[in-house]
Amino acid sequence: MNDSMPETRRRHVHWFAALFCALVQGCVTPPETVPPPREPVVSPVPDGNWELVTSTFIGAGRIPGVPRATLAFKDGRMSAFRGGNSASAAARLVDDWLEVEAIATTRRACPEPLGSFESRYFKLLGARPVFRVDGDTLTLVAGSQNARLRRAGANGGPDGR
Repeated sequence: MNDSMPETRRRHVHWFAALFCALVQGCVTPPETVPPPREPVVSPVPDGNWELVTSTFIGAGRIPGVPRATLAFKDGRMSAFRGGNSASAAARLVDDWLEVEAIATTRRACPEPLGSFESRYFKLLGARPVFRVDGDTLTLVAGSQNARLRRAGANGGPDGR
């Protein structure tokens, strides 16, 4: 009997070792395959003229007695006007984000609330906002700031005048 005891233990050890290996193999999953990084889709911003309807920084989209803020895209350039100063920059879409290069602005002193409205409007344009067009509505969203614009006529007004 003493001779069979080591053989029994050996079988138990082999059995436990096989069970342990099976459990470990069943619990270990292969590492996830990480897809290669995707190249962003870069495209020109569609040409068009827009005027501000509403925003988080001025509810009605305009200050009484001041023309509506506008935004225009043509041939890879953006121009913006908000009633006192204007801005321009090269612009493109990277995936669904509006990307503008260094915005150049005029620097006329503007009374409040026009001054802070202008600052927030131009800041939104430079903040790489999400750019979404749905019919005649353009929505720009960056963080907690957003603006909704409507398509304007060729000369800047809603009916082209």
